[in-house]
Amino acid sequence: MAWGSGSEGWARAESAVTKTLLLGVFVLGLVAQFVTPVGDALEGKAYLGGAVLSLVGYVLYSEVRGLNVALRPAVRREVAASELRGFFGAALGRAAPRIDAIGFTGETVVNELARSLDGRQGAVRPEVAVRILVPDFTREMAIPGMLDADGKAADDPGFRAELLRQVRGYERDMEVLARRMSHDRRGALAVEFRVLHISPFVKFCLVDREHLFDGIYDEVKEEPSRDLPARQVLDLMGYDSLLTHWHIDAGAAAREKIARRQELFETLWRVARPLTPPAS
Repeated sequence: MAWGSGSEGWARAESAVTKTLLLGVFVLGLVAQFVTPVGDALEGKAYLGGAVLSLVGYVLYSEVRGLNVALRPAVRREVAASELRGFFGAALGRAAPRIDAIGFTGETVVNELARSLDGRQGAVRPEVAVRILVPDFTREMAIPGMLDADGKAADDPGFRAELLRQVRGYERDMEVLARRMSHDRRGALAVEFRVLHISPFVKFCLVDREHLFDGIYDEVKEEPSRDLPARQVLDLMGYDSLLTHWHIDAGAAAREKIARRQELFETLWRVARPLTPPAS
């Protein structure tokens, strides 16, 4: 955050110096117009016109600076997961949009991207590249899991199997959408899922290395199992939780945050394995 504070301080100093210089030129022009020795020293005859132009420049400068500040993206702001659709839609206007995400099952990214692709119109036929990293539900884990006889978190193989089916279902949905896009000549869609034995609490999504949506699964819910109501499962909830949106043009702090998340994703992606192993 020190970089951001320094940048803001420099911007304020730059604004003050520029305004002072413009005002100085304006005042000097007026003085030269009415005080003969000053005018003779400057050897000019259009002082008043120059002074007026300087004043106009001063006013325009102030307005442009204010407009730039007003239009500059906030360093960060809170958005709902459903708002991802709008950002995905904007990215689809580019030739080769890219989306990288880490999540629980990939549901949010898959659903919002599918809605964006189904509803889009335009001349651009994007070649969309999507990478989604999810936990390895073939490995034991306590959360998501179940409550044992002592009320403690324990592994639940049946629940993990259900979650794995969900993820594979999202993978198939994306494959179907990719074929439909290709058939309709609306562009191309390449989606890859990978799995890693990691905690599913963290989630984030990167769009074109410019936008970061950062969050966590902030609720662990105890509820009856679908197949065995007597069994209590521990499920992670987070679709309705807010995401912190960082934009690359919002300053040094935002750029550093985006770069660090992208580096983390690339590291985890490199060591992860495919959700669906390649056919032998």
